[in-house]
Amino acid sequence: MGERVAVTGATGGIGYFVAEQLAGLGHPVVLLARSPAKAAAATASIRRLVPDAELDVVPLDLADLTSVARAADRLAGGRPLAALVADAAVVSYGLVPSRPRLSTDGLEVHLATAHLGHYALLARLLPRLQEWGARAVHVGSLSHRMPLGRDPWGRLTRPRREPSFVGYARSKVAVALFALELAARLAAAGSAASSVLAHPGTAVDVLTPVRDGIPASQPTDLGPVGRVLVRGMHGKDGGAAVLVRAAVDPSVGNGQVWGPAGRWQLAGAPERVGAPRPRRPGLTAELLRVSEELTGLPLGLSPVPPGRPRTPRRSGR
Repeated sequence: MGERVAVTGATGGIGYFVAEQLAGLGHPVVLLARSPAKAAAATASIRRLVPDAELDVVPLDLADLTSVARAADRLAGGRPLAALVADAAVVSYGLVPSRPRLSTDGLEVHLATAHLGHYALLARLLPRLQEWGARAVHVGSLSHRMPLGRDPWGRLTRPRREPSFVGYARSKVAVALFALELAARLAAAGSAASSVLAHPGTAVDVLTPVRDGIPASQPTDLGPVGRVLVRGMHGKDGGAAVLVRAAVDPSVGNGQVWGPAGRWQLAGAPERVGAPRPRRPGLTAELLRVSEELTGLPLGLSPVPPGRPRTPRRSGR
């Protein structure tokens, strides 16, 4: 209790419930928010439930690298953080090919938001995160099990017409690879900071508690087929509980992966789960190279030498 936590995507969806639950546990929370109006609605909603909540708002648009730089400066100059929950993403479920959406910087919006914006934020904050012994919680997804195809990171600068769900899944693969690579580099450096990957399972609005001013992003009026499909899932509050556990439980160690404990990790109480299956060699190194080139920001930690274990030892914090 009492340790300060920053949350991206904190004005809606799972990120909102992460902020609400952290405040309920007594943590001061920094809501990193793109929209001032949504930030105001989120803080008002949290304070209705947690009247003494200590909340701050820092403007952040992860699809705009200039905004990321300003937010990083604000956070670096502020009070220490115990954790940063990198939740924000452009969530898309479209299965019909459509024209790609672009970020402010002209990059494919799913990868630019979920991965590149968070990469830039963490690269800028890394010296302070190490000084504070802070934990970065990267929010993955069950969709990271999808195949990637050839040259996946080239889609950042050369997006093409495709189903939006493919772009979303690709961005979550990038999140998972970056989380585990950062953990390995922090371990090799003997850093006090840590990197954890967590995923919320299948969190749906129809099973989520209603909060005034926090709109649903998915249908909540389901027919018979829809009601069958959501069996075994949980609400966004349930998904948030996994991320909160990963962020503030002292027993969670660098390099660990957390998800729901239920069947197929669709729902359930937070539990340590297995790491995503290995991808083809060189994919992570290429992701880091592209990320550094596009942001102009080196990660500031040396890659793990060949032959050294890639997975950090299980440890507490």
